[in-house]
Amino acid sequence: MNDYTNPNVIAKQQNATEIKEKIRAFLVSELSEWSIDPDKVYINAINNAQDSLVIFSASLAEDAWNRVYENDAPVYSTQAAGLFSEAYSYADEHRLAAPDLAKVGELIGQLVSDLG
Repeated sequence: MNDYTNPNVIAKQQNATEIKEKIRAFLVSELSEWSIDPDKVYINAINNAQDSLVIFSASLAEDAWNRVYENDAPVYSTQAAGLFSEAYSYADEHRLAAPDLAKVGELIGQLVSDLG
């Protein structure tokens, strides 16, 4: 079915602002232990460990919205991705020690299940 006529996609498009607010509130609440701002923490991924070329970067809130919109629960590779304080950086000084990417993946998966 074409995305433009899929009722679920149309509903998400029409309620995008409300859904994004719910996503952000959920992430802030669930990540409060680490004082995480989901708009300022990024999931960055590299092509491989040898080259360390960043090929993907999205804030937690942005990635969660994209996953909910696409109804696509995440499967992150912890060997090629991580959480960072800077977009498009894979430098150790920008890497967050906690929470781990698996925890974030679980939370975004829950959002996909609840809102997707």
